Amino acid sequence: MKSLLLVSLYIWTLSSLATTDRSRYEILPTDPTTSTITEELFYTVINRVESLYNNDFAAKGILVDFNSNWETSYFSAWAHNDNPPLYSLNFWGGIARIPGINEYGWAFVVCHEVGHLLGGTPFNTLESFIWASSEGQSDYFAGAHCLKRYFDAFPYTGEEVELTPKIKNECSQNHHCLNAAKAALSFTNIIRYIYRDTPTLSLETPSQQDPVTSILKSYPDAQCRMDTIFESGKCANDYSSLEDWVCKEGPGSRPKCWYKN
Repeated sequence: MKSLLLVSLYIWTLSSLATTDRSRYEILPTDPTTSTITEELFYTVINRVESLYNNDFAAKGILVDFNSNWETSYFSAWAHNDNPPLYSLNFWGGIARIPGINEYGWAFVVCHEVGHLLGGTPFNTLESFIWASSEGQSDYFAGAHCLKRYFDAFPYTGEEVELTPKIKNECSQNHHCLNAAKAALSFTNIIRYIYRDTPTLSLETPSQQDPVTSILKSYPDAQCRMDTIFESGKCANDYSSLEDWVCKEGPGSRPKCWYKN
């Protein structure tokens, strides 16, 4: 059996750490945090996303177990090909308690994992993971498809997230674009918390990476992931099905910092 570990996706073990700062690799349910994800909301978001995609999983002929544990203190969420057509999507509570995570960011994490199963091409090219959509594609699916469905069905009711005038103008009052921007801001707190040497990230300073070929065996860099989430929200294609939902060029298309046609 193979499992795809995603920051969705980072599993941290005690043996791999050379620090006594427990917060670097785990956050207990009783630890203070600025995350607004409660135990109830942790499970609610997962259950909502599952309900939105049950029919799509069935149409693809795959079975999916959603496994979640709020009490687990470590930082991970991952997709696992248990025994195709059986797959599992797995979530540990510690990752949802990382400071700065709100419903936008947590919904993105859950949507990203769904994207490994439903995001389509391009797929991961590592032999063990060729069954899964690549990391960049899963990020793109989360913003261009899943988050749109999620917030259409379950409007956000938490404390509002402020965006800069430039980003608001770039979204031109498109609520999907605005939601994607807010999800990107929240999600990147996970990257910056785990990798504390991550450079400053901003929606206003897109990645300058320009790889020769698409990045399919690993994560794009942190800024590129942020760009992908934000840009995906601009895609105007139909997200009611898994047909023709990808914007192949123009606004809402996959950024060149990881994707090459």
